[in-house]
Amino acid sequence: MIRRLAAAVALFLAAALPATAETLIAAVSSHHVAVTSNFSGTDLTVYGSVERDGFTVSRASGYDIAVMLVGPRRTVVTRRKDRVAGLWVNRDWRTYDAPSFYAVATTRPIADTAPPGVLDAQQIGMENLILPEGIPGGVEILAGAAEFRDAFLAQQRKAGLYAEYPSAVKFLGSHLFAVSLPIPAEVPVGRYTVRVVLLSDGSPVAEHASEIEVAKTGFEQQVFDLATQRGVIYGLISVLIALTTGWLGGVLFRRD
Repeated sequence: MIRRLAAAVALFLAAALPATAETLIAAVSSHHVAVTSNFSGTDLTVYGSVERDGFTVSRASGYDIAVMLVGPRRTVVTRRKDRVAGLWVNRDWRTYDAPSFYAVATTRPIADTAPPGVLDAQQIGMENLILPEGIPGGVEILAGAAEFRDAFLAQQRKAGLYAEYPSAVKFLGSHLFAVSLPIPAEVPVGRYTVRVVLLSDGSPVAEHASEIEVAKTGFEQQVFDLATQRGVIYGLISVLIALTTGWLGGVLFRRD
């Protein structure tokens, strides 16, 4: 009974408190990234400002900003090889429901911006990502084997698909901020989410989210559409090209 009464009082007090006085305004340099045959990567600039109402004084501790670019989720398999009878074979595996791309930039080192619990809740930093893990037998768990998770994160980092940029977000004055996030040439296509989290004293006080589209264009898009939407035609064309290439090679290099 006492616990219920205390919870009710806490809810009442929370409702009576005024909403946060800060408003986070953010925008991106482009909402569309075109992947062409000569695409070698690009930068996405995220910029914005922290607005306060006229009755709010500046926070003594200042602000921290975390900017995250998150790609569409996909299922990834991580395998572990063991030596059996002198051969390396796959002995165990884990699957992860994970973002296909993840980049985060902050105003300070990630661990300095907020306590671990807040970083986990906001998924700020690769170590704080929520990655549901599937194990053999079809069971899915949230906290799995550390060695598999570490191997997965290391693989994604090596491929350039996961990255952290501590101290990359810069305040241009007391309210304006900006950061440029590199987008590599190997970026997966799809709809991406740009999350901007405003923190003060280690607590989130405001958040802004928007979306961008990464898409193939030109001949690459036509081939992709043909392969995914007209599989039979794509297969026949591929076989025809292979036969033609083989025949032409035989003609050119035929010995008389």
